[in-house]
Amino acid sequence: MNTDNYILVRHYCETTQISDTFISSLHEYGLIECRTIETEIYIEADDIPEIERINRLHHQLGINLEGIDALNHMLKRMQQMESEIKNLKDKLRIYE
Repeated sequence: MNTDNYILVRHYCETTQISDTFISSLHEYGLIECRTIETEIYIEADDIPEIERINRLHHQLGINLEGIDALNHMLKRMQQMESEIKNLKDKLRIYE
């Protein structure tokens, strides 16, 4: 399997001083995706900004992973609602 879009968790944790148990917890809560390739655990490169954002929320603001999961759910719902409002506004412009 091609690992170009994946980062080895062990290397990422050594570089960023984020614990591998924190990465495992994020995966268990479904906040990020991890893949096991030939006995090594990898994360997608696209998940790095999300991991860093969650790490800041968790360590700097003291929000637990359940709270972060709830925040993510609310943010996704707000984005859906904003998209729906934009679509409705576009439809209303037809009648102006």
